[in-house]
Amino acid sequence: MKTVLQILILLIAQVVVSQNDSIIKGKIIVETNDNEGITIINVSNKTNTISGNGGYFKIKAKINDTIMFSAIHLVGKKHIITKKDFGKDLLFIKLEIYTRHIKEIMVTNADDITAESLGLVPIGQKKYTPAERRVKTAGDFNGQFGLNTAFSIDPLLNAISGRTKQLKAELEVERKEFLQYKINTNFDSEFIMNQLHIPEEYVSGFVFYIVDDEQLKAAAKAKNKTLISFRMSALAVDFLKLKNIQPYYPKPVETEKSIEEITTIPKPELEPKKNE
Repeated sequence: MKTVLQILILLIAQVVVSQNDSIIKGKIIVETNDNEGITIINVSNKTNTISGNGGYFKIKAKINDTIMFSAIHLVGKKHIITKKDFGKDLLFIKLEIYTRHIKEIMVTNADDITAESLGLVPIGQKKYTPAERRVKTAGDFNGQFGLNTAFSIDPLLNAISGRTKQLKAELEVERKEFLQYKINTNFDSEFIMNQLHIPEEYVSGFVFYIVDDEQLKAAAKAKNKTLISFRMSALAVDFLKLKNIQPYYPKPVETEKSIEEITTIPKPELEPKKNE
């Protein structure tokens, strides 16, 4: 009888201890899965921990203890431990993402905000167009020589298959299209017609013709608008001769007569009075 009583006392004590000082296992759930490193504090017994990989955590707690969950990017949450929490395999805590509404953002000089100013790319790094990047990738060996010699054979395969040649042709087309866009942006059709004397129906053909000129390409690369204009004038003469077409000259604008001139009726001359 005495032995049974001792066993019963031990069981009751174990239950009391388990309720007073137990380990709560749980998992924090966040919509973005950014649930690692979240601060977990038992306000009642002053213990704390942080969530690990996947949002899992362990902390000592008992019934009616208050557990606080907080992070900079999340809305803080308070959870009071109940008897049911001890019977679960995991205590799931769902936290909401903290959203801060900004009334107004003013950008005073957006030109200063670049990838270089933000430190995303080195200053002065060459900028490539999509076609230029494809050509560089196709022909760049990226070799590493030494004890661990290695290099890519893709450029060799691209040269044999003709892909490099095709990519270079696409790059040339891209450059011509960009130069056409630049000319059309800076010199409208009225300038080409009135100053270069190209008929209206030949304006598009003229622009397509001049983008092959090396001197014009050099002037465009130097961003010299005056030199581009001079070179376009010389090319306009060649284009008219090549196409055997007459230069276009704008019609002179007739000066409109004033309304008073049109509506005024001339007064008849009065006969001189005879001497009586």
